[in-house]
Amino acid sequence: MSSPGPISESYSRLYSRVLYVVILLQLALGSIAWFAARSLRLQNSTLMADRHLLLVEWALGLTPFLIITAVLCATMIRRDARRQSAGRQQMEDELRRAHNTLERRIEDRTAQLQTEVTERQRAEQLNRGRNQLLEMLAQEEPPHKIFQALTDVIAKERSRWCCALHLAREGDLHMESSSGLPTNLLRSLKQLDVTMTDAPEAVALRERKPQVIEDLPRERKPWPQLLFANGIQSLWSIPIFAPDGSPLGTLTIYSLLRCQPSQQDWELLESHSKMAALVLERYRLQQDLRRHAYHDSLTGLPNRLLGEEQLHSAIKRSSRAATPVAVLWIDLNKFKQTNDVHGHLAGDAVLKEVALRLSARLRESDTIARMGGDEFMAVLEGVTDRADAEHVAQSLLQSLTAPIPFQRLMLSASASVGVSMYPEDGESADLLERNADMAMYEAKFGHHGVRAFSPALDLVLSERRELAKAMTEALETEGFALHYQPQYRLDGSLAGFEALLRLPHPTLGMISPARLIPIAEESGMIVALGNWVLREACRQSLEWQLTGYRAVPIAVNISAIQFMRDDFADQVADVLRESGLDPELLELELTESVMVKDFTESTRQLERLKALGVSIAVDDFGTGYSSLNQLHRLPIDRIKIDRSFIQALGDPRGTLPIVESIISMAHRMGMMVVAEGVETEQQEMALAANGCDLLQGYLLSKPVEAIRAAGLLASTGFVFLEDLPLDRFPEEPVGRERELASAS
Repeated sequence: MSSPGPISESYSRLYSRVLYVVILLQLALGSIAWFAARSLRLQNSTLMADRHLLLVEWALGLTPFLIITAVLCATMIRRDARRQSAGRQQMEDELRRAHNTLERRIEDRTAQLQTEVTERQRAEQLNRGRNQLLEMLAQEEPPHKIFQALTDVIAKERSRWCCALHLAREGDLHMESSSGLPTNLLRSLKQLDVTMTDAPEAVALRERKPQVIEDLPRERKPWPQLLFANGIQSLWSIPIFAPDGSPLGTLTIYSLLRCQPSQQDWELLESHSKMAALVLERYRLQQDLRRHAYHDSLTGLPNRLLGEEQLHSAIKRSSRAATPVAVLWIDLNKFKQTNDVHGHLAGDAVLKEVALRLSARLRESDTIARMGGDEFMAVLEGVTDRADAEHVAQSLLQSLTAPIPFQRLMLSASASVGVSMYPEDGESADLLERNADMAMYEAKFGHHGVRAFSPALDLVLSERRELAKAMTEALETEGFALHYQPQYRLDGSLAGFEALLRLPHPTLGMISPARLIPIAEESGMIVALGNWVLREACRQSLEWQLTGYRAVPIAVNISAIQFMRDDFADQVADVLRESGLDPELLELELTESVMVKDFTESTRQLERLKALGVSIAVDDFGTGYSSLNQLHRLPIDRIKIDRSFIQALGDPRGTLPIVESIISMAHRMGMMVVAEGVETEQQEMALAANGCDLLQGYLLSKPVEAIRAAGLLASTGFVFLEDLPLDRFPEEPVGRERELASAS
């Protein structure tokens, strides 16, 4: 019970004092009145005494009233005091309750602030962890370091948490990083089979949704029991997905205390799983960028940049070990022709198949790189000598012999390989590449297949490059020339000419097609050059006629690239229309390999050409894989027997039976036969005996300039060039330009 307080005590004292005053006042009045009355009696003043006695009596009569009044006043004062005390008590109770409420609020707010501070500290810790991860990501730290930091951040979030990150590879989950896991459990978590039905990590990835086990001891399955045996009470695992939805792995929290994940825990797990996905996606993009930067997008092989880096590394290793390194420079033959004839898709198919075959033939320690276009480079370490490197090069060429299927076609691929050796042919990567490239060009133009570098090749390559430059300039300035080799009938009459390309060069002299055509094919000028030859031959033939010479057919060689172009027949028609030449005087020569490569397309193209009125001849017959049985279905007018058969006519086991068969079968199919490369009278007699229609060769005439060809047109039969007026020709040696005497 609480004390009355200072106000109640004041009222009590006031009440006592009032009561004492009233009593004293009453006694004083009574005493005064009594003494006054007595005094008056003694003075014999009865009337006044009676009055005073009456006053005393009246005063005494008022005494109870005064006492009652004092008591009432005291009671009222006491009641007011009690009321005030009760009010004060109520106020104190309210104040006490307000104080208690305030204390509780302060305690609650303090606890709330402590929680907020804790959460803020956790958030700051998480932010520091995320910032650390982002910094590591920005600095392109290795993924395994970033993943380790990620699991560390999660494990530090709760003192009783452990964490593991698994990535999906080849049907298994491989642990990439972990934090806080018991040592005995690490071995079991290293690799998990995705098909495991009792492992929440695998189930989360397989079912593409989070998995939670709140109480592992209650799970009567082997995997949960294994986790529980290592101190794990609860776990929750969330799958990780790439932006395209493909599964990447799982992020799992293992708790050493039994608990259910809160909303914040799920948010933590989800945010860090997204962070892991971001790291993986960034790593994938980096790998893609590196692959694009260092690998060829078509073949998947290392590109020039990576190939040269590998060569530099190989040179450093070989320098320390004092062992040789071989560089093989591989260039596909007539690849541009494949692109022009069959399209770039066919060319891409060839490149990809070639890359696969070359890679399959080399060791894992070797490097094969696409250096650009149709060029590849192989770097061989551990070869014993140059012969060993050439043997590897031959095996690479052997791997390319099988045809390459593309749609309904069977494409062929061949290559030329140049070989250079470290340190004999150079001690730097650039020099080794240059020398191997030089050797490759010699192999290509010399049809060697494989050629090793030698110092003499430098001069050859320089000459070839000079020739290629001269050809480009000649094509622009019409610096090429045509020579014409006559074709004679057996009766000695001139039947026609074959136009042959020449390039007058100030230092190299007159350059023949054998050197010009390979360079034209490799440099890509073969189509433009072939069109120029066609136009010039038609122009010259018409000029002879307008000058008054008799008209004879003129044959023009057509390259495979020209023939397979869709607009080739239109180009021939344009040339005939522009020149005004009679189509019957133009003969187009094509090799048999070109005709039978795509029989359907060749038939279509030849029929379009025949519709123009021109003649078709098969050049170099016998060197390909065709037969007269195939060719008779094509609109062909003439067959030219290859010079290799003509040169072997007189040998004991020569080609005379073959030539006889060709002539006989061609005549039965209504085709004329031309023998080219006739150089001896014995060959001439054998061909004449078997009824060969036309003869062409050095025995009869070398190819001559247009002005000398005009002199042959003016004659009526075979003549000696020396018999023609010399003032009509430029001075130059004629060599074996002997003509047979006129039949007349």
